[in-house]
Amino acid sequence: MGAAAWSGIIIPLVIIAVLLIVIVAAIIFIKTKMQKFSMEAFGTKDFFKGMNEANKKLSETPKTVRSMTSIYKPEIIRDFPEFDYDLYVEKAKGVLRGYFNAIESKHASTVGPECSAALINHIQGIIEDLNSRGYDQHFNEVVIHSMELSRYIKNGATVDLVFSSAVGLYDYITDDKGKVVFGSEDRKKQTIYTVELVYVQDEDKMAESSETSAIGVHCPNCGAPVKTIGQKFCEYCGSGILEINTRSWKFDAVHEETRLKTAY
Repeated sequence: MGAAAWSGIIIPLVIIAVLLIVIVAAIIFIKTKMQKFSMEAFGTKDFFKGMNEANKKLSETPKTVRSMTSIYKPEIIRDFPEFDYDLYVEKAKGVLRGYFNAIESKHASTVGPECSAALINHIQGIIEDLNSRGYDQHFNEVVIHSMELSRYIKNGATVDLVFSSAVGLYDYITDDKGKVVFGSEDRKKQTIYTVELVYVQDEDKMAESSETSAIGVHCPNCGAPVKTIGQKFCEYCGSGILEINTRSWKFDAVHEETRLKTAY
């Protein structure tokens, strides 16, 4: 075999050998870098093991809730002296659990007697959407880690309180064969839910008051409308106004927070 023939064989082999050495060196370099990163980030050289452990830890760590309780609670108590704040926090927790139970059982009316028609209709819409797809939603091992007041909005005669709660749960959806199509039944989810409490017109008491007197709805002296919650004197004639309980607190909405939905 001539020199030219040997060159035709050796040169490609040398090129292949060099490429293999470069590839092996690159793999070793990348592996070393990943191990170094994994040690710094997770405390182990096994990157994938570290990632799994980090994800597991994340699934067990409650979300941080933005709290404005210390700012808004004194204002609420000042505006509504008879309002039992701690009681309504517990009620809000009950409504949140009722929300999960109502969707899982597909019975919207079981959410609770202190919930508005708007909230019940919202739950019914979720149930109808699940039914149309042949799906069931499951909420297992629900843990409410904390619940804080995040907003207190007054707009004339309207009041809106929003409670934010850190929640840990298994949240997943199954099809008619029991197969998980969304979420995970094996990994816990940490999220934030908001529960909205509003001060709404009590239509029954309004009907009674309109048949008997204008106290609390209109000034008993000049008949001017009472526009502001807790108003003690008529803004037109200055007469004293005896406020009657023509309003009541209702839980009006429950939502899971995301960065896109968060209003603050």
